[in-house]
Amino acid sequence: MKSLKWAILAAPLVVLPCAFTMPAAARAAVALDFGNIAVGYRDGYYDQGHRYHHWGRSDAARYRGQYHDHYRDMSHTRDHNRGW
Repeated sequence: MKSLKWAILAAPLVVLPCAFTMPAAARAAVALDFGNIAVGYRDGYYDQGHRYHHWGRSDAARYRGQYHDHYRDMSHTRDHNRGW
């Protein structure tokens, strides 16, 4: 009888975590397409359509490492020709 009580009390601890986990395919993922970036700056980037965007969390460091020829180590407001 005592083990049945413990089983009933422990069941939610086993079942609830399984109910709230989300499969990896269902998680939202946002990726930046570096191919659309014309020029990157410390604070953001201009896309091929001449529109300015702010960087995502780690995108600036990744872009700087991969496309250092198109990265300017300054704020976009300091570049007077805006990369064009």
